[in-house]
Amino acid sequence: SRYLKPHVGMKFGRLRETLETKSKHVPFPKKLFVKCRSWLARSVGPAAPSTAAAMSDNASTFTDITGAPPEHAAMYLEMAGGNLDTAVQLYFQNMDGGGGAPMDGVVDEVAVVAAASAPSWWRVIWPVAEAPPEAWRNQRLDSGGGDGWKGGIPQPKNGPCGVLAAVHSFILAEQHSRDPSEIEVSAEATAKVIFGILTRCRPEEGSPVRLVRPKQKGDYGPSAEIDVAEFADLSAAQAEVEARIEDFRGPGGLIDLVYSAVFTRGIELVEKEAVSEGGELPLVPLAFNCWLCSMELLSLLLRGAAHGNVGSLRSDGSRNSMWDGACPVGILSRAEKEQGIPMAEALKNPKVPVWILHSGDHFTVTWTRSMPSQDVGAKFSLHFWNGLPPGGPKLAELAVTAVKGATIGKEEKPVFYKPEPGEVDEVVQADAEDKKQWPEQYRRWRFEVFLAWDRPDVEGEVRGPGVPPEPKFEQEDPRYQREGPWRCRRCYDQRFKLANFPGLISDSPDRCPTCEKPRKECGWSIWMPFAELPPKRQAGIMDRFAKKIEPILWTKWPAAEIVDISGGELPAC
Repeated sequence: SRYLKPHVGMKFGRLRETLETKSKHVPFPKKLFVKCRSWLARSVGPAAPSTAAAMSDNASTFTDITGAPPEHAAMYLEMAGGNLDTAVQLYFQNMDGGGGAPMDGVVDEVAVVAAASAPSWWRVIWPVAEAPPEAWRNQRLDSGGGDGWKGGIPQPKNGPCGVLAAVHSFILAEQHSRDPSEIEVSAEATAKVIFGILTRCRPEEGSPVRLVRPKQKGDYGPSAEIDVAEFADLSAAQAEVEARIEDFRGPGGLIDLVYSAVFTRGIELVEKEAVSEGGELPLVPLAFNCWLCSMELLSLLLRGAAHGNVGSLRSDGSRNSMWDGACPVGILSRAEKEQGIPMAEALKNPKVPVWILHSGDHFTVTWTRSMPSQDVGAKFSLHFWNGLPPGGPKLAELAVTAVKGATIGKEEKPVFYKPEPGEVDEVVQADAEDKKQWPEQYRRWRFEVFLAWDRPDVEGEVRGPGVPPEPKFEQEDPRYQREGPWRCRRCYDQRFKLANFPGLISDSPDRCPTCEKPRKECGWSIWMPFAELPPKRQAGIMDRFAKKIEPILWTKWPAAEIVDISGGELPAC
């Protein structure tokens, strides 16, 4: 707990890498990590509060964005020192599932299935026997009108982003080649997408399409009566979807779409599919007081079946071919970086250049006007849409340089090799002046690093034939030295054991006063520019300092250089 407390906001991948390295690579499961963060959120001391008025306004906005209760808003705002953006980010990091449920199924321990008083189908979709929150009931399936981008779907509150991403991605699949100014979430385009979703949900070719809505408009409580209209004739079903399109696009229409997809597929079949391959019900789980979109629900909408496995392998270890030819759009997920779960090949390489991005707590969409080249060094533009505050609603254009080309299939699972003397063993920090001069441009920074030395106590795989060696450097290479204060390598290595981060030594140039060893024996840190670091260390720095969107896109275009063409910061996702 002494080590974890200062790192309450650290993301899972970075913290796991740090802990596993220091524990001789003993696995650190995410479920344990989530529990640790839950404890940290309760135990970490609050920051100094802001003014009462500002805190009150921020608490209201925090609740609107997250759907969390006021007491959660107060807690996270205190932890963030009153800063709204930081509080929202910390909230979503600690829940690991904002609009999108975690891929590993970790949800709030207090989440419960619907009560027995609700109809039997209710528990398949919803987490509790009460009306869905406003985030679901009031969400629209249109561009919202006004001066906003007519090709986007705004999302006022957290929760249903997976459904929005599915609908939006299918609209973009038809219009991606257009200039963004000509893309439109029209009634006609939305009706075509909804009809396509429902026809794919049919369990067999001749099965009917079922359109479902409450008999009393707007009544989505568990006791509300629903109207189920069945259409064996697809032409009639299409005509009825078009006749109801303004209801689908208005408040509650998103829920009508979910109901129609589930009833068209069949309650029992959806239930069977969802729990296979390690999946869970309900389709909309409850976590940290939010009603989220599961991968099972996203899968149902994208390919007509509720199998939530989007990874490259089936539960029996065989290749996951369930997505082959099943869906024109793709999915890229941060879980591939953080949890080592490569996406199915068909999702990483879709028929059209449209991808749903899963950041762990939200679903957004990105696309190109034409399929980008897979060659090393390829340059292309990505358009990106996020409909949820505070990062959105926003349309952004990103310039991408694929410095390593594109990933076609799954990447090899990383192997830990024992560091050899002269390799870069650890990156300590970035140069403070470089960070100040080039904020967020980590490729231009210099980094303090330690070289490895012979360590009998460290175990790892031995590189076999065909495995290229890591670059090696000389401790006394003049290009990487700095005059003045220095940091002891051996004391830094023992910092966790000693519960002490070694500072710079300024009054003893030739000997460490802590470990009492000569400088040449204990070693010292050197400073290397990013461009000269080994690829493995560059990747670690990129994960550490990257914007949230970058590691997601790197699962398709490894180490790609990504900039917002407007010159501003990369968009939030």
